[in-house]
Amino acid sequence: MSIKNSEFLKFKDEFTSRIQNNLKTVFHSYSENTPKLLNPMKYTLLNGSKFIRSLLTYATGSALNIPSKLLDQPAIAIELIHTYTLIHDDLPCMDDDDIRRGKPSCHIAFDESSAVLAGDALQSLAFEILSERKHKEINYETYLNWVQFLSKSIGVNGVAGGQYLDLSINSNIVEVDFLSEIYMLKTGKLITPCILLPYMLYNQSSINKIDGKFNELIKLGELLGLSFQIKDDLLGYTSSSKVLGKTKNKDELRNQPNFVNILGIDETLKILEKNKNNIDMIIKNTELKNTIFNNIVNYIFTRKF
Repeated sequence: MSIKNSEFLKFKDEFTSRIQNNLKTVFHSYSENTPKLLNPMKYTLLNGSKFIRSLLTYATGSALNIPSKLLDQPAIAIELIHTYTLIHDDLPCMDDDDIRRGKPSCHIAFDESSAVLAGDALQSLAFEILSERKHKEINYETYLNWVQFLSKSIGVNGVAGGQYLDLSINSNIVEVDFLSEIYMLKTGKLITPCILLPYMLYNQSSINKIDGKFNELIKLGELLGLSFQIKDDLLGYTSSSKVLGKTKNKDELRNQPNFVNILGIDETLKILEKNKNNIDMIIKNTELKNTIFNNIVNYIFTRKF
């Protein structure tokens, strides 16, 4: 059972506004003499995100009765990291995409070197924000665990490793299991912190020990990321570039494999349905059941862009 749709929309509007305002404030500490590098950083960060990752972070916290203010740092850090990965992903040496969120990609709007440095600076800023002890309710160990988990999520066994595997593909014929591994690394590993960072804060209390749930929660994040990317594959065939805000059918145009061009739409839909059932089963055994979190999961599976 999910929360009423009206309550979900209220939550979505409230916390989308919250993360937008928070992201604008991250640049306030810079003086007027700061290098113009801030311009490409702001360009992609504040340009039309759906903020699904930060919404998942706040929704997890809501299910665990964690005050929203204690989750601002993780939500901001994850959005900064996500934006850095998008900027680098669009570069000519990576996916070579000229459009992002309906506008020219960062390296097109500025130049390649500015895009690389903007991504680097956003990653650095994410950890600067995440590691600052702003709340006495959060102990030092939790801050350390946050930084360690998020850094691992984007490293060799996370986003960077997934991108490396993606770039290693030189044919449109690959095993679905290999493609699933890439998707879980590139996307799932950055959705997992949206769930685990709030749970790490929840785990501070001696009465909320969740050690036995950690592996299941990681699996939940990875399945969500895999499903998010598979849904993107489907939308590339069923939606338009204008609606998507990025190049339609770019994998097919570049002879790159995805679930649809390997399995077809019908089989891809079956895999998505199986993933949804597995996700629902995991959620049923956690504090996330019957909460806003379920609505966001449903949104991921039913979105149009």
